[in-house]
Amino acid sequence: MRIVILGRTEYLFETAELLSKEHEIAAIVTARAMPEHDKNEQDFEQLAKQLNCRFYNSNRVDEKLLNIIKGSNADVCISLNWVTVLKDDVIGLFKHGILNAHFGDLPSYRGNAVINWAILNNEKQIAITIHRMVAGEIDSGNILRKKYMQIESNTSIGEVVSFCKEYTPQLFTEVVNEIAAGTLKEINQNSLPQTAFRCYPRVPENSKIDWNSSAEEIHALVRASAKPYSGAYSYIKINGEIKKIYIWKSEIKCKETSDIGVPGSIINNDKTKGVSSVYTGKGILDIVEAQYENEEVFMPGKIWKSIRLHFGIDLEEEIINLYKLYNKS
Repeated sequence: MRIVILGRTEYLFETAELLSKEHEIAAIVTARAMPEHDKNEQDFEQLAKQLNCRFYNSNRVDEKLLNIIKGSNADVCISLNWVTVLKDDVIGLFKHGILNAHFGDLPSYRGNAVINWAILNNEKQIAITIHRMVAGEIDSGNILRKKYMQIESNTSIGEVVSFCKEYTPQLFTEVVNEIAAGTLKEINQNSLPQTAFRCYPRVPENSKIDWNSSAEEIHALVRASAKPYSGAYSYIKINGEIKKIYIWKSEIKCKETSDIGVPGSIINNDKTKGVSSVYTGKGILDIVEAQYENEEVFMPGKIWKSIRLHFGIDLEEEIINLYKLYNKS
């Protein structure tokens, strides 16, 4: 089959490589990569040269993109993480439509940042879903394939990303091969019992830790914001200096405690394990790996000694300090 590749991410890049072994890649269309992507526009352009196919880099559907697709004479389009909602002027150009990979258990978890939201919601599993695109709609269309990953209490977003990277090319290839063989079976999303809902985008600022939240909620935020994403973060005053600190790995010490403290207070530093325990709005959280902005990752229990350290900033105090500094000058 002749295939157009449309979108971004390393998952799509490796899908194109795998499909090229059995099918012909007629064109590759990509857009500006996001910071968390391992493959960028230059990587896709180099792949297009290797496969001797057309290449185009654009953040929108324009006349040149449409002409490239029309000239490709392709049977099907494989899409992942394209930047806009596609309409019939694009989807209608392919005999077998456009197939999309979505990292959510459709019809639930349509939309954006779904694997992050699924971890935050303490879901027990996450799905890779291959489905047909419907013009002008988000994550609608018949479901062609699903593969599930079980989510444990300490599963991080990085592990989910690795799962998606490993299996997405395989699932796309299976579906394309079944289309070619005429054996593909489809499931109408509307026939499924789940209630459909959409997730909306998250930005790095959404990963600021509220220490009044429970240990379980903060732990979920850490897991959902870990690499390759920007990280859950807070602020801490060390030797009079306010530092931004990223929490890359945590563990729940206990979900409830009868001890009394102030949320955000460090209540124990374990030099042997390297963890620092933090009192939260409900329960105690162990910080396993942390990193001051632009510094190296460290195990806080091996570095911190005091239990008078506290996450968060007293804004009133800092404003007064700035006021005093301004008046002195």
